[in-house]
Amino acid sequence: MVQAVIFDMDGLLLDSEDFWQQAEFETFSALGVPLKLADTAKTVGWRCDYVVDYWYQQAPWTGPTCGEVADLIINKVIALLRQHGALLPGAREALQRCQHLGLPVALATSSNHNLMLAALEHFELAAYFQATCSAQYLPYAKPHPQVYLNAAAALNIAPEHCLALEDSVTGVIAAKAARMRCIAVPEAHLRHDPRYSIADKVLDSLLQLDDSLLLNR
Repeated sequence: MVQAVIFDMDGLLLDSEDFWQQAEFETFSALGVPLKLADTAKTVGWRCDYVVDYWYQQAPWTGPTCGEVADLIINKVIALLRQHGALLPGAREALQRCQHLGLPVALATSSNHNLMLAALEHFELAAYFQATCSAQYLPYAKPHPQVYLNAAAALNIAPEHCLALEDSVTGVIAAKAARMRCIAVPEAHLRHDPRYSIADKVLDSLLQLDDSLLLNR
């Protein structure tokens, strides 16, 4: 039986994937990296430094360091989030449902720590979480399971008794590697990607999340 729920952030709770794509496209284009907006979909769910390193390998630039480029992208995303950000349908309701069921809740994100804090403050979500974990300072981010293992440890719940909620294939891999049950909520155009078959359940929206799915009854 599920004893705790661990949420991803970008693309699951926050309608922010377009912000990441916009910030990455604008930043890399300004550095002379020959990419199209659609190319940014290749790195959905990756930690920002992974994304920057990937594109640097494809088309090395001169001037700012990879760390400086990552900071620039993150700051753009924070600004876009504050100006235009919204929660995805069912996000707050899912957190409230967990609260009603008495399930401890944690956040496990590959996003930068400052971005995580900015999102929690802007959308007034902090009170729903008993633990918040960013993979920013971990040696490896998703698809490595460490951020999920850290979240489970922070809740003092064994990973195999945790339910992870994810939107990306990268995140689903991380959750399953942590030995957690995982429900995936992909973007509509990715829903039929066969890689989501490793998830225990695939939903169209968090609005479909009910007590039986949360508790695995």
